[in-house]
Amino acid sequence: MSAEKHKGYKKSHRGGSNYTMANAVKLTGVESHRIRRYEEGGLLTPERTEGNQRLFSDDDIALIIEAAKLEDEGINVEGIKAILAMRKGERKQVKT
Repeated sequence: MSAEKHKGYKKSHRGGSNYTMANAVKLTGVESHRIRRYEEGGLLTPERTEGNQRLFSDDDIALIIEAAKLEDEGINVEGIKAILAMRKGERKQVKT
């Protein structure tokens, strides 16, 4: 077994590291069921292996951490998507 596999990440064909679900949980402190909910809600789209195992990028890890912080504040997945889009400048705030 290579050192990279032992550490829980693999090199991606697009470059950078990709982490398995188990390692994403360890790196973020976020439970796997929450990470799957973020994926189901369209917050992230991890790569998949031929065996359909999720592989999370460094950007995915950062997004999971940010989404969990927002969710801990009581914001649902749709709200998280809107907030993250506003932060990226992809969506304008609606002033009431």
